[in-house]
Amino acid sequence: MGVPFSNEIFQYAVPGGQIVLAAQFQTYAGSGFEQAVSSPNITITSVSSGAVVVATTSTGIIAADSATFNYTWQPATTVAPGDYTVLWSATGPSGTLTLSQTVTISAPPSQTPGPGVYATVAQYQAWSGDTITPTSLVTPALRRCSEIIDLYVIGAVYATDPDGLPTDASTIDAFMRATCAQCAYELAVNDPAKIKTQYASTSMGGVAQTRASGAQNQIMPPLAPQAAAIMRMTGILPSAPLVSW
Repeated sequence: MGVPFSNEIFQYAVPGGQIVLAAQFQTYAGSGFEQAVSSPNITITSVSSGAVVVATTSTGIIAADSATFNYTWQPATTVAPGDYTVLWSATGPSGTLTLSQTVTISAPPSQTPGPGVYATVAQYQAWSGDTITPTSLVTPALRRCSEIIDLYVIGAVYATDPDGLPTDASTIDAFMRATCAQCAYELAVNDPAKIKTQYASTSMGGVAQTRASGAQNQIMPPLAPQAAAIMRMTGILPSAPLVSW
């Protein structure tokens, strides 16, 4: 009898979000040879209580081929944080095959940013260690930086709610960290209106600064290197944007 196999051993999501579960049946675990099956079903239960949150169903299962299947689970906001067992079953050449996966529903962040903002002041302070910059400066900077992040993720593919905000836990975290990195960069540059970039050099208090020509008259605000790295490594941006300054 063939046995099922899946690379998706562990995943996590947040209540009210969504997660795409994937399974591939193979002749034996890790063989690399697909095993064609029929009548796939999925069941999701709580590890701690045994409560069934998704009763055995084939509805919503999408076949990539005769051995590979996807299912998009949208855990309700009432689903309690914790571990959940995802059980796949299908009919193979010699009988029923099963595959078990684990999904963790994570508690939503205790601090929720305001509409259109990806990070709170407290999250910025915790990420950057900057507790000196006044809140009155950090708050508007976070909003501006969220708008910059929005600009650079045009065309990126990730799950969102009706307001366009990310719903997957890892994506929420990546947006938060990238926004914090962008905020630290913007506060260090200290040019919220992007006026300094109009000049090749500036001088204040005996300190002179000269800018590279590529940093002048930029149409788009630059994406901070650390923010670009975060978005790149988490797969939200397919490649690092070109940044010149």
